[in-house]
Amino acid sequence: IATILLKNKTRKTDNRRLRTYFLKNHAAAEKAASRIGDLEKQIRAIKPPSTLVMVEQDKPRATHVMHRGDYLNPGAAVGAGTPPVLHAFDPSWPKNRLGLARWLVSPENPLVARVTANRLWSQIFGRGIVVTEEDFGLRSQAPSHPQLLDWLAVEFVESGWSVKQLLRTIVTSATYRQDSRRPAEGTDPHNTLCGRGPRFRLSAESIRDNALAIAGLLTHKTGGPPVYPPQPPGLWRQTGRNEPKYKVSTDSDRFRRGVYVVWRRAAPYPSFVLFDGPDRSSCHPIRSRTNTPMQALTLMNDAAFVEAAAGLAARILREQPSASIEQRIEHAFRLSLARRPRSQEAAHLAEAYRQEKARLQARPGLAKQLLSSLSAVPLPAKVDQRLEVAAWLHVATILLNLDETITKG
Repeated sequence: IATILLKNKTRKTDNRRLRTYFLKNHAAAEKAASRIGDLEKQIRAIKPPSTLVMVEQDKPRATHVMHRGDYLNPGAAVGAGTPPVLHAFDPSWPKNRLGLARWLVSPENPLVARVTANRLWSQIFGRGIVVTEEDFGLRSQAPSHPQLLDWLAVEFVESGWSVKQLLRTIVTSATYRQDSRRPAEGTDPHNTLCGRGPRFRLSAESIRDNALAIAGLLTHKTGGPPVYPPQPPGLWRQTGRNEPKYKVSTDSDRFRRGVYVVWRRAAPYPSFVLFDGPDRSSCHPIRSRTNTPMQALTLMNDAAFVEAAAGLAARILREQPSASIEQRIEHAFRLSLARRPRSQEAAHLAEAYRQEKARLQARPGLAKQLLSSLSAVPLPAKVDQRLEVAAWLHVATILLNLDETITKG
């Protein structure tokens, strides 16, 4: 060490030896250096989420019209521009994606605001003012309420393109707050004239989110990487290929909203597909709404919906610990359907609960077997309470399977 200190110029190896010697003779410094090393290892282990992005070239490449589509036979050179039949492109805007975005949202362009307002209306009412949401051209259908569409588009632009403000305007209107029941058979079956409130089945993602919200399990965390809720095993496996493994989320990510569910085009999430969710191999501006027996079987047997039913059963007992059967049924109805049950409905569910509880009491190990696969759901620890959860799970499954539960309106 003394020899190194006498040198006029030290090397990297000398500096490392001096640092090691210093740390050995100063315990506090050595402890701090060790802590710094551990933190640096943790930082290097962090892999932030990334995504593919487009980057503008410093010098745009030349683009030509290809004669008869032959890329080996280029014609005249062309540059970036907009259709002259529409509003003019401001010369002060850059001729790139930023300039195109400014041209699209220009107040002189009515099309973007009209298309956006129409799609938001369709999401709320189940049907757009212009039914052909994907086509506003010559082959589109005429709007059922043209002045309303114009007014919504102007409101949207003048509010600073605020989607929240436009949605609030629509849902607080007298049109939206109407009763959704049809006054008579054959009277405006598609509700084109908006003579009643909207009534249509929820989207695939919303059906799952709604069930989790009723059960009190829905996680409201936003952002981050995709999540892996339970699905039938083996769906990601293909013969002769080294496929990625589907590792089911075990923490609160298991119950996050459907928009965060991982999506694989070769094997999309099965319950979403059964409820008409697209596989995203092509663009689907409008989703179809079909009714099949597989949908009812999914709501009864799919692992995600069984967990939701167990969560609802536990919530009923947790929030109504000393209530009667009828009071618990009324509470469950209000959680699921936002209304009180009719006398016939309450009697049917009470009888279903008593029959299920008698069946579980006759076979003591059945309740334990039923709840053993629901470790992700917070359930009571006491044996008698777990028997109650298993019995109320049957009632919760019925409620979550009702057409009224998965229908908006």
